[in-house]
Amino acid sequence: MFLLDDILMLPMKLPIAGFNWIMKQIQTMANEELLNDQPWKERLIELQMMLEVGDISEEDYSVQEAQVFQALREIRARREELARQQRGGDDEGDGGIGIYTGYGQ
Repeated sequence: MFLLDDILMLPMKLPIAGFNWIMKQIQTMANEELLNDQPWKERLIELQMMLEVGDISEEDYSVQEAQVFQALREIRARREELARQQRGGDDEGDGGIGIYTGYGQ
């Protein structure tokens, strides 16, 4: 009986399954883009080189450096949130060991 139900429901299930697969692929690509910190690290190196050469002033460097570090902090927060969701919820008081890196403060 279940086989017959599956066969009869196939025309409705396939489009839904295809749509779900497409949405998962879009979500995966968006996560990869949002969690990629490499362009921001490259921008920081570029700013440092521009400062050393004298293409930008110290004030401009400070402003743009703050923007880069803010973007890196946001990426780190997204990564931590995604890891927390994959772990299965908020485990703030789980008794685990925390490591202080000083990054993002």
